[in-house]
Amino acid sequence: MNWHRFSASGCAELRALAWGALPRDTSSYPDHLFWEGSALFTPQQLFGEVEPSADVLCHAPFLERARLEHERERDVPARLALGAYLVSRLVDRLLVRDGSAGAQEGLLWQLDAVRRHLRELPPDVPESAHLHGITDSIPVGPQPFASLRLSLMAYAYFLEHEARLEEALEVLALAVRTHGLDVPAEDFAASALFAGRLNRLLARWNEATSCYLSAEAAAGGAGDQVLVLRARLGVSGVMRGRGDLQEAERIARRVLQQANELSLSEVESMAYQDIGVALEAQGRRDEAVAAKYQAFLRTGDTLQRMRVLGDLGTGLAELGEYEVARVALEIVAGSKSGFIVRTNAFIELMNIESSVGDRLAFERRRSGAHAVLDRMPPSMHADYLFKLGVGLARFGQVSRARETLSTGLALAEAQQLNTWYFRFERVLLNLGECETREPEQSKPAVRASSPAFREMAVGLREYALATS
Repeated sequence: MNWHRFSASGCAELRALAWGALPRDTSSYPDHLFWEGSALFTPQQLFGEVEPSADVLCHAPFLERARLEHERERDVPARLALGAYLVSRLVDRLLVRDGSAGAQEGLLWQLDAVRRHLRELPPDVPESAHLHGITDSIPVGPQPFASLRLSLMAYAYFLEHEARLEEALEVLALAVRTHGLDVPAEDFAASALFAGRLNRLLARWNEATSCYLSAEAAAGGAGDQVLVLRARLGVSGVMRGRGDLQEAERIARRVLQQANELSLSEVESMAYQDIGVALEAQGRRDEAVAAKYQAFLRTGDTLQRMRVLGDLGTGLAELGEYEVARVALEIVAGSKSGFIVRTNAFIELMNIESSVGDRLAFERRRSGAHAVLDRMPPSMHADYLFKLGVGLARFGQVSRARETLSTGLALAEAQQLNTWYFRFERVLLNLGECETREPEQSKPAVRASSPAFREMAVGLREYALATS
């Protein structure tokens, strides 16, 4: 097989591709984005070698969840995880595409066994419905896999919503494999963006970059400029995660300019959001909040609006504007957004409680966040440990604070979360003097007199009333 997979460190032309320096005509893209020089997009480009395996540890994330739930004596969640494993193995077998009579008979036997297991699950549990939907869409003859693919994609999004990122990658790989070796360019681009996001949340920077570059190549070939620009924003997110904040900002501003020229308001919102996060990490908090509010104003997507609102609330809290920040974060915490968005809001509300000196409220928020600690992706886990450690120090529990922050420092080093590493290190160095607050916070009274800030505060309160 003459197939080439590029690495994230890559070469200069790949970085140029992601940042918009190369033309959009795919005929001039680097050859190693393609199979033997042709524009063929394959599952292997996103997931490596994904041939079906007889190894029982294939789809191990589901088995790991089953084991953990069994240890906690949670029978239904354990059986759900086992059901997800069995369904994944069944789809694996189907994708072998063996049309022999013996293979078909074995597939039907396995399908019947899986369905027996699923019938024992509570029917009103969302994950159970997804698993039934997948088995119901499995063709038993030469029918196409379109219905199965849709069911798998829906389940992958559900798993992401629940912050089961490793499992979401497993199911996404199965969905992409239903296309065979030649995935249509636009489908490939959308799946590559999804895989890139999951890998980025897992702090797998090389894999994420590879997925985003593949997404841009495919989107360019399909003529989909929205996906092209979203792929570039994905690379910006990787740069930000690795600590190259100025480059992350530069890429996002370039995307903003291009989105504005093409009148793509949703992409403008995403770009403003990424600019705001990069500015905040550089300590330019007033500019960050202004950018995030522009992102909030431009998005019409409810879920995206909650993501933006959560980040905006975080930015306002960093500025010491706790009352307005609470308005934004309470909306998010009470929404039907995914686990990651809502939990980020809870963590930031925990930070606000320590900032204003409300210890009981801080402990209540801490307890709620700790209960879902095992589901937090690396960057969220680091955020939680940082704000927990700072909060403990603010309440005079310096020994516990040092232990928590040291754990966070080790996590950041292991996951290559460079920005977080330096934040942990800086606070630990000053912990003896309890210098735990971030420097250079502006005075709220000065900011509150700004017309732009008053407009933002009024707009957020009106939105909170409208959604209550």
